[in-house]
Amino acid sequence: MNIIVLHGDYTTKLYERLSKFIDVAKKRDWEIVNDEINQTPSLFNKEALTIVRKYNLITKRDIRNIVKIPGTLVIYHEGHIPQLFLKDLPKETKIEEFKLPKLIWNFLDNISVKLLHEVIKTEPVEFVFSLLSKRFRDLYWVKNESRIMNYAPWQISKLKKQSEKYTTREVVQIINKLAEIDIKVKTSKADLISELDLLLIKSLE
Repeated sequence: MNIIVLHGDYTTKLYERLSKFIDVAKKRDWEIVNDEINQTPSLFNKEALTIVRKYNLITKRDIRNIVKIPGTLVIYHEGHIPQLFLKDLPKETKIEEFKLPKLIWNFLDNISVKLLHEVIKTEPVEFVFSLLSKRFRDLYWVKNESRIMNYAPWQISKLKKQSEKYTTREVVQIINKLAEIDIKVKTSKADLISELDLLLIKSLE
């Protein structure tokens, strides 16, 4: 069995890559198995594409048992998979990591209308909105419950520094406003770019 790992925080590119594997499997009439490790070959002697979206569902025993089965296993994870897990995979495993561009990180660390419009020249505004929402969720956590955050110490330190720009009340207000924007856009009552511009000008700059 071929084993391919797709992981990283650049989720739009990550999903595009997974979609290509699925499209190829469908064209070749492969069996597609989701989130289940089948340790026996297909009853119909078909090649199989197995997609597992939670890497921690895969044990060392699973890996030992499936490497001889025909087909392809894709381990898909939105976020970075720990090196300890990756080191346990066979040497032949193909690992593809998708990292967010520096421009996006720059925007999230230094939020402004100018940087927003730089980012959305190349990225879907919906994706940027989701990243911004996640960032303020993280800022809330780091101000109130940093001990439960499953991040590296340097990441938590960086978030704490950024969180000093806002009070807890301000962070909550921004999170609520982002939720309101999401509802308005999904119900076609507002334009996402215009709403983000207004939010950034009023609350974040």
